Amino acid sequence: MSSMFTAFWYKMLLLFISFTSLFGVMSGPATDDIIVVNENANMTAVLWGDPQVADYMADRHQYTKNAAIDLSNAEGTFNALVLAGDIAENGKGPEYQLVLDYLSVAKDKIDNHIFTVGNHDVRLRAYSQVVNTFSEFCLAADEKLDIKALAYKEGKLSYTYEVNGYTFIVLGTDKSVFEESYFSDECLAWFDAELAKATADGKPVFVILHQPLKATHNVEVAWNSASDKAGTVGKQSDALKEKMDKYQNVFLITGHLHMGFSHQWSIYNLTDNIVGINLPGIGPDNADGEYNESGTGYILEVYENKVVFKARDFAHGKFVPEFDREFPIVK
Repeated sequence: MSSMFTAFWYKMLLLFISFTSLFGVMSGPATDDIIVVNENANMTAVLWGDPQVADYMADRHQYTKNAAIDLSNAEGTFNALVLAGDIAENGKGPEYQLVLDYLSVAKDKIDNHIFTVGNHDVRLRAYSQVVNTFSEFCLAADEKLDIKALAYKEGKLSYTYEVNGYTFIVLGTDKSVFEESYFSDECLAWFDAELAKATADGKPVFVILHQPLKATHNVEVAWNSASDKAGTVGKQSDALKEKMDKYQNVFLITGHLHMGFSHQWSIYNLTDNIVGINLPGIGPDNADGEYNESGTGYILEVYENKVVFKARDFAHGKFVPEFDREFPIVK
């Protein structure tokens, strides 16, 4: 790792976390309802949002750590792990190092890693620094995840990644902003072209973006704001939606809202062509759902004719099947 992951500060951070953990350690995930990876699926992935691992708020760490242990207990290997942004609370090297340490226990259970930035990974620092630190983190997690080689343009964070013949289009902001994202005209044109290629054979395409589109997933309640852009991707929401809605079988995977599992708002058709999946937070407290435990996410299974999302409380090691969803692949 580079000097951004300095040994001194990392050791100080570990000491702090070890000390604070003495005052409230949750037990590890249960093992009586372990994950059995479905080998009949064409592709499987773990979907997590918002670990927000911090160099303070050490109580959050146990959820990410437990979730990774839950993956390590699984029978079988997942084709991919998706982290949909806000991986580190402040985008710092030592915070990313902690995430790497937690994920390392499940390294033999994941074939591919697909990561994108969230506002916490980006804000309050130079964009070039963000690209360098985040790219370094991704490459340390998986030598195949070389964002600088995969990105649509040198020095940017959007890229395409293929797993078992299925395409993930990852959208990472083109510049440092505080809460929203920004995408250049060049990036939007690239996004349109990638969607066209990915859906040409009738397969589903999975778009990974930290912030949801406006007027989706009950964002107005989650963000408690009169602005229709608050808590969303921002001014380019309509442009992104318009491009995705041109194609069939588009699955948009977002986070950012820290909303627990909800029958109405977690996963549903945003349009006839777009399914929206808003992931609960792995690390921070969740709210506004019917199941608000931290450490939750989904297991994605893709078959020839359907896409399945299985809700799981990874931190406690149990499925929550009442929030599962299934969608047919339109031919």
